[in-house]
Amino acid sequence: MKYLSLSVLALFLSAGAAGAAVEVPKAAIDACLKHADTANGAPAGTAKYSGNATADVAWFGGGGDHFKLIINVKGYSDMSCIVSKDGKHVAIQPSES
Repeated sequence: MKYLSLSVLALFLSAGAAGAAVEVPKAAIDACLKHADTANGAPAGTAKYSGNATADVAWFGGGGDHFKLIINVKGYSDMSCIVSKDGKHVAIQPSES
């Protein structure tokens, strides 16, 4: 019974870690905001970072060193943005969510 309790505890701890917030560098967020405004033809500053991010995203066969951010653009299409940590490599498209 003791082993079962430890297994259940480990399961809950791993589930909690999966829901932890992703810390995204400011350069990556700024690049996605700029590109989301441009892609929608929205005035600068319209796009807002939703806080929804995935880390360790692979892009063009490279390592998982990119982030996927969901950007809200009020009055326009929300955007899904794949971006490098330094904000230099960006791919943006309408969000599926």
